[in-house]
Amino acid sequence: MIRFAHNAIFIVLLLLPAAVLSQRSDFALKKDFEERHERLTALIKSATTTVQLDSLKNSVDGLELDFAPHSDFLDKALYPSTFAEKMKELREMYARFYDATRIMETQGAQILAMESTIQELTVSLDTLTRERDMLFAELQQNKANVAALRETVRRLQAHMQAKDRLLFALVDSMFMPYGKDLDRVGDVLRDDLSAKIEKANVLTRVYDIASDNVRFLSATEFQGKDFASLVDNYQQFTVRWKGLSDKMQAVYIAEQPSSGRAPRTGKGAVTIQSTPPVARVDSLLTEWNTLLQRTFWSTIEKEFAVRGVAVIPFSDAAGFSSSIRTYVDQARHSDEDATVFVDDVWKARIDKEWKDALSRESILGKQEYAALDSLVRGLTPSTIDAKYLLYIGIVAVAALVLWWILSRKPKPPAQKPATPAT
Repeated sequence: MIRFAHNAIFIVLLLLPAAVLSQRSDFALKKDFEERHERLTALIKSATTTVQLDSLKNSVDGLELDFAPHSDFLDKALYPSTFAEKMKELREMYARFYDATRIMETQGAQILAMESTIQELTVSLDTLTRERDMLFAELQQNKANVAALRETVRRLQAHMQAKDRLLFALVDSMFMPYGKDLDRVGDVLRDDLSAKIEKANVLTRVYDIASDNVRFLSATEFQGKDFASLVDNYQQFTVRWKGLSDKMQAVYIAEQPSSGRAPRTGKGAVTIQSTPPVARVDSLLTEWNTLLQRTFWSTIEKEFAVRGVAVIPFSDAAGFSSSIRTYVDQARHSDEDATVFVDDVWKARIDKEWKDALSRESILGKQEYAALDSLVRGLTPSTIDAKYLLYIGIVAVAALVLWWILSRKPKPPAQKPATPAT
């Protein structure tokens, strides 16, 4: 029994080094695969030419050939992933970056042209910024002169719309060479794009344009016909900013420490602020929309108040519809004269001055406006317009004159009956 125990211990001691060596070998195999896989991933992302990527393809093929015999072990060691999945991910990433790099190489002339366009647009934006300051100064000076004020408001609106278009043309020029999917752009190209964005001061310019619009809404009083373009400008800017912000997020997130990349320093480095730049613009857009809505509805409410028409106060589209419907319903069930409401307010002011803005889908929409218009006009009996009566009278007189002329035309003499021959 003792001899058996000694033999068992001897066998265990004999096999122990082999087991340890086997464990170390398996550990080294897994570590070697992961290190080579990570190194190839980093090299592919940092490659700037298709020549570099061509050589890396051989390394990808070599990695698969070297470890394919150990795929069963790696499937267990890499769980929940597998050896085949890791190689597939590597090859797909390689294909994406190869396509993006090839496009960049074949678009050299386009990129140079875009660089020239970017420079020209930047100069134009700077010029418009100086003109904007002059127009805001004029706005303050012309407040006592209604005609001059209206002309300044018109010019300032046109100016801000032009600046808006220029800015997003600048942004489109920057992103165009890199394609729609920034995930396909390598770190080096992404860094180049970040440097261009920073140099052109894009986010600050976007913020300034939104800020100018907020300032514009606070600087003067508007008329009904002004609001259609004000609403359109906000909607168009919001749509353009949504498309840009998605791209900007992709660029800025890549610069954050949590992305796994070390933030760049020195020339071309994007400054990471405590509040993300994209979030600051989003916040200002919310302020812009709030002020636009408040200004819009308070101005249209004055159309009723200054003419002595008491409607339920409203501050949004739903409130406006409810207020108008309530007034119409009460007027139908009472002896109150609704002539001022229908003729002086709705027909003369709302329908002529505010229809375009109210019909915008972001406000009431065409369908709801048409429904309200029909309700309001139904309060007064239908009458024939005076000009139509005039037209009818003219036609009647013309017909009478024609009949009179024709009735006085002399009739031809009657022919004598022929005398029968004898």
